[in-house]
Amino acid sequence: MKQLFFTLILLHVSSQLAQAEEVTERRIGNCVIMPKTNCAGADLRNADLRHAKLGNANLAGADLRGANLVRADLRHANLKGADLRGANLESVQAWAAFLQGAKLNKANLRGGGFEFARLSGAKLIDADLRAANFEMAWFAKADLTRANLKNANVQEAKFYDANFKDAVMDGVFKRYAIFQGAYMEGCELCPHDW
Repeated sequence: MKQLFFTLILLHVSSQLAQAEEVTERRIGNCVIMPKTNCAGADLRNADLRHAKLGNANLAGADLRGANLVRADLRHANLKGADLRGANLESVQAWAAFLQGAKLNKANLRGGGFEFARLSGAKLIDADLRAANFEMAWFAKADLTRANLKNANVQEAKFYDANFKDAVMDGVFKRYAIFQGAYMEGCELCPHDW
């Protein structure tokens, strides 16, 4: 009798877990929203991806203009060449994400975790990067024109040949960051003595 009782409980719990998984996996167009998904080149314009679990996902070249990615998990995600112009990535977790050549103009990255992220050649013109964590991130040849980095952490980040024209760096924690060859004309509180 006990064995039957435990078997019924196990079946009930398994059924509940399966239903929970169905709820967390959703589809936008041809893209299944889940970790490790392959949505390269997908059209996800203005998509509601709040709290989405997209760790290790392939979103290379995806169109995410205006998408809402607040608190999404993008750890190790491939967003190379993705279009994220005007997207909301506030408090996103993008640890070690690949964002080379991504377009993040006018995007909101406030409070996001981008430790070890690769942003070489990324466009961050007029982006809001306040209080974001870019520790050990790579920004070679990135365009941060008019970007607001107030209170951001860029400790040990690499900004080789990056463009900081008219950017704001008030309160930025920049210990051991490298700005070799960076263009800083009009940059507010940029390190001119690196």
